[in-house]
Amino acid sequence: MRGDIRRIAAMWVGSVLAGLTTAPSSNQPTARDPVLQQEASLRNPTVYIDAYVTGYNTVVGQTDETPCIGALGTNICGRRNVVACPPMLPLGTMVEINGKAYICEDRTAAKFRDRFDINCDRDKRCPYQVAGWTSVKILLD
Repeated sequence: MRGDIRRIAAMWVGSVLAGLTTAPSSNQPTARDPVLQQEASLRNPTVYIDAYVTGYNTVVGQTDETPCIGALGTNICGRRNVVACPPMLPLGTMVEINGKAYICEDRTAAKFRDRFDINCDRDKRCPYQVAGWTSVKILLD
């Protein structure tokens, strides 16, 4: 998925910038030009997904019988930087939700294919604080 996004972005940038030269004149784009600014941001494309975000606690009643072991096989107990991601994202993908970075080390239940679920560890208030619709930023290498 990451390679596809980069390939599409590179093709788009190449087509937009095909006629530009590097020596600016008074009528050529400069670094303040929106096209050039967008080109710079497309070197590392950013993808946003509008999704419903929830929170969960690492307890048997909200997970499976091994609440501290995420789908990636790592220990997620005591950590607040883990999120359960939908199957469309590979495990290990970094995402940003409401300005905070998380790593996809767990999976959402199959019935929640369009949801991100933040690991709140043992904080019972957290799931209510993080729940709601938001734009999730997928951080690509």
